[in-house]
Amino acid sequence: METYDIIASMESKKDLTKELIANCFHELMLTTPFDKITIKMITGEAGLIRPTFYKHFQDKYEVLEWLFKTNVMDNVALLLNNEMESDAIVMFCRCLDKDRKFYRRACMMEPGPNSFEQILTRYIYQVFLDLAVRYSIRTDRKTPFLTREVIATYYTYGLVNTIRDWLLGNSEVSAEELAESYQYLLSHSVLDLLHETP
Repeated sequence: METYDIIASMESKKDLTKELIANCFHELMLTTPFDKITIKMITGEAGLIRPTFYKHFQDKYEVLEWLFKTNVMDNVALLLNNEMESDAIVMFCRCLDKDRKFYRRACMMEPGPNSFEQILTRYIYQVFLDLAVRYSIRTDRKTPFLTREVIATYYTYGLVNTIRDWLLGNSEVSAEELAESYQYLLSHSVLDLLHETP
């Protein structure tokens, strides 16, 4: 066997083990609150020993983030890289909806620096910041306060709160309806949504 083939085989095995750990964590999340899940439970479910877990992940928060990045944000990134922002919003909502029970339970985590809400906030902020860098800010108005960072923060909190409420609520709103509503909000001011008083 060539050296290249051996390395490729080792990498493939490493990737499979990482996916196994992540999938076992995912299954546990569907039945067990996040704070009750232990590394021992994950490795027991996967049929692995504890040190194997730490070869792939630092902790269960990193597993959660890896799943979100792999199953949601990597798909969104493909569309964003091809300047398909509207389709990216739909893809984002569809990916969350496809695994809605998992992400709903992730939203129930206690707030904190590694909570799902913070993971969601970091990734969405980076998307908006990248878009603000890709497209120049309009300079026809004197708005020195509206830096790329301020714009990214403003839209991040709006989307994160919308997604959280959608996942935690009992709403029958589909992923497509959510994406369409959010795109409408992105392209209209609050005054466009209000009727004038007669």
